[in-house]
Amino acid sequence: MATLAIIMVFGLVMLFSASYTTGYLRFGDSFHYIKSQLLCTVLGLGMMFLFSYFDHRFLRRMVKLGYVVCLILLVLVLFSSPINGCRRWISFGGLTLQASEVAKFEMILLTADIAARTPQVKFGEVPLRKWVYHSIVVELIRPILWLVPVLILLVLEPHMSGILLTTAIVGTILLLGGSGGIITWGCAGAALFLLETLLKHVDSIDYLQSRLDGWTQDLDRMTSQTKQSLYAIGSGGATGLGLGNSIEKQLWLPESTNDFIFSVVCEELGFVGAVIVIVLFVLFLVQGFWIAFHAENRFCTLVGIGIMAQIAWQVFCNIAVVTNTLPNTGISLPFFSSGGTSLILLLAEMGVMVNIGRNGERARLEREEAHAERERQRKAKTIVLDTARRAQTEQ
Repeated sequence: MATLAIIMVFGLVMLFSASYTTGYLRFGDSFHYIKSQLLCTVLGLGMMFLFSYFDHRFLRRMVKLGYVVCLILLVLVLFSSPINGCRRWISFGGLTLQASEVAKFEMILLTADIAARTPQVKFGEVPLRKWVYHSIVVELIRPILWLVPVLILLVLEPHMSGILLTTAIVGTILLLGGSGGIITWGCAGAALFLLETLLKHVDSIDYLQSRLDGWTQDLDRMTSQTKQSLYAIGSGGATGLGLGNSIEKQLWLPESTNDFIFSVVCEELGFVGAVIVIVLFVLFLVQGFWIAFHAENRFCTLVGIGIMAQIAWQVFCNIAVVTNTLPNTGISLPFFSSGGTSLILLLAEMGVMVNIGRNGERARLEREEAHAERERQRKAKTIVLDTARRAQTEQ
């Protein structure tokens, strides 16, 4: 929790630094972005508190209903007004909801529930043919089938980063959860090996193709966002220009408050600040995965894996994009980038992690107490037997 608090405060400070110029020039209010983010932080903390007391059995009972709601939201998005050629937000009462963020959370819960209910068969326990069928069809294909309608609806928006993240999250749950055994690891390796080849042959979506064409080391062909991002990172040097002194955020760097906020971190705090951010996220992820793998049951473990995988993939992809390691995919940096739906749902997920950690600790204490009780009973029986033996010897 301490690491999360540090990341959140750090993120709010950097968001204000990155956004006050943009807020003033676009909305006449330097505090426009930070006020919205603070409000969403308060709402998110309330959701975090609420979800920290939700029984995991209640979440499991609601996954099918949640899946239906998720599909309805993704369909409604298709009838919304397009923004930058994409339909991703539902507007109501002056508020906006990004349905793909809800889809990520729902697919974590649903995949964890399906995988937890599916018995795993180890190699050698059954005939080879049955093992292959069970590993591929039962443990892999069945959970992935639930993902297909979500991906189709995300393609129609279109939302390529949402497709990438949702697929990566589901894949990580199945991979680290042991579903499919060695077959899952083989599929994951093949996917990584073919990723660059597949990306270079995508030409069906114009805006995606333009971003892929800009994924190059040639400055003349590089997209403006990526070019300005690299300028910002290079300007920061080792220690940065100082908090609030970024030049690129003065409307040179597009999306400096969202997808490219890490570039502002690098420019203002330099290499040192960038490393601090990365180390904080690494510590946070290690703590999260530790909690997940010490949960009270398999479902909670898989949910914890999914939540931490979402954060891990978003951090990795965001930093990879701003450094031109990956093509521009429009993925936000958790707890740093502006975005109400993302922040509120992330904090709700943190509430689930708190619940998993609390129940895991309770289960551990109960196991230790039961073990101690068995030891006391064993010692008591030993004492009684020794006393009986001594009495028999004396006779």
